[in-house]
Amino acid sequence: MYKVEKVKSKKTVSIVVPLHNKESNIESTISLIIKSILFKEIQLIVVENDSSDNSKKIAIETINKYKQQFDVSLYESKKGLGNALIEGLKHCKHEWIYIVPADFSFGTSDIAYVEKNKLWDNFDLFIGSKGHKESQINRTISRKMYSKIFNILLRVNFGIPFKDTQGTIIFKKNILDQINKLENEEFLVTTELIVKAFKKNKKISEIPVKELATETQSTVKPFKDGIKMLINIFSLKRNS
Repeated sequence: MYKVEKVKSKKTVSIVVPLHNKESNIESTISLIIKSILFKEIQLIVVENDSSDNSKKIAIETINKYKQQFDVSLYESKKGLGNALIEGLKHCKHEWIYIVPADFSFGTSDIAYVEKNKLWDNFDLFIGSKGHKESQINRTISRKMYSKIFNILLRVNFGIPFKDTQGTIIFKKNILDQINKLENEEFLVTTELIVKAFKKNKKISEIPVKELATETQSTVKPFKDGIKMLINIFSLKRNS
């Protein structure tokens, strides 16, 4: 499995980590981000959204260890990935924004790819895509089928050519000033961001990700969340 590598860059980045029931991961995630992403300037924002475990407590303790030396802070939102990201994006102040899962499941593989290939000036938004042919991940057959159906629906409804809109996202902060505000309170928020950026003719690239050997408890419920996503796709279509 892929191991986290250090990434150095002259760029500045605000990193948003939505946190929900990841008590076993959040301490290592915060530590790895601070030690591995060595940009000119870095801001780390953790947004706790209604966890029922010890995620918030552990996040506060970990942030307190680093906040004297690093720009790292904790905010809170209502339950829901969208609510967490919308709150976190309000506080971003650097040129680039990097959305990272609380279990840091792909490490720095995505942002390292952008830096190594000198892609910063060529695109406005990068999708860390599980569907990229160079990605190294393990997915069950059911998850692959679920993703394929979801992406077909997106292609039919929005004409977007991407194979994954639910991965990590790296994008220019100024995109937020050029699209309608994000509204989805749950899982579809990154898809909403991509769709709206695509409609504004932003240059978007799917990049490969590599899966870490991370022990984590998934909070995704494929059937229940699949129904929600279906409803939200049509809501996004109507609002667009």
